[in-house]
Amino acid sequence: MNTLFGSAPGGAKAGAAFSVAVCLYIAVSLVVSLAVESAGLSGDAYAYLSYLCSPIAIGIALAVFPVLLNCPLRACVRVRCRPRYFLIAVLAAFGLLFAVSPLNSLFSAFIRSLGYVPSQPVIPSLEGWGLAGALLVIAVLPALAEELLFRGVIFSNLRGSSGGAAAIFLSAFVFTLYHGSVEQAVYQFVCGCAFAFIALRSGSVAPSALAHFLNNGVIIVMQAFFTDESGNLMMPGWAYAVVVPLAVVCLAAGAFMLFSDRNGGCRGERGQVKYFFAWGSAGMFVMARIWVLGLFPSA
Repeated sequence: MNTLFGSAPGGAKAGAAFSVAVCLYIAVSLVVSLAVESAGLSGDAYAYLSYLCSPIAIGIALAVFPVLLNCPLRACVRVRCRPRYFLIAVLAAFGLLFAVSPLNSLFSAFIRSLGYVPSQPVIPSLEGWGLAGALLVIAVLPALAEELLFRGVIFSNLRGSSGGAAAIFLSAFVFTLYHGSVEQAVYQFVCGCAFAFIALRSGSVAPSALAHFLNNGVIIVMQAFFTDESGNLMMPGWAYAVVVPLAVVCLAAGAFMLFSDRNGGCRGERGQVKYFFAWGSAGMFVMARIWVLGLFPSA
């Protein structure tokens, strides 16, 4: 495998990285499910273990990539960048959460009208120290692990072979597919594009990791303090009237700063995308199957 990927196109490495991460995710999930069932765990213990499956799988994948794919992490993952990109990350996170997320509700309502029944996520207790634990397993660890994988290994290899634009959309596509959430697909794809765009301009995974963390973290905090017993958001109409326009302005400002910045732009080589789909097809097939099962439980 080391020889096979020594001179392989970046798209091949990116696709293989996705397939390996998905296979490890499924394997870790199965092991955790068996352990949970045999130990009779439920409630918070079950919720924490469920959320830890993905970071653990990605952590294992990142550990084996240098040998398995001949893909040293130092060549794919940079941390240092100019401070302005952290400001852009904050603007993007706020704008995405309060300006784009409501649009996803329209898509959710549409697929529900077609008979789709969403599964209810299992969230650990958010009372007391439970909030800190929830932030760790739902916001901190996923943000770090997923940014290292999708905006680190996958995006950087795609960018080097297929160009910046293709890298943004393809990494966002597999980022959305990996989450297996039909209901959140539109929002996750837009977030994936935004995070990848920030990574392209900054040359670092740190700002996108911050945006990712803020997105997940604010949702958890709102769930803890601003929802009723039925899980409905308790935000008065005047608050929406203030927050949504402000979010639009923040999103527009962040987008302007990114588009006016020419750092990181590059063109790819023609015909390189096929390598990504060829080596990523295994992971795509597995996650597509999960999507089908989500849409059609009897399939």
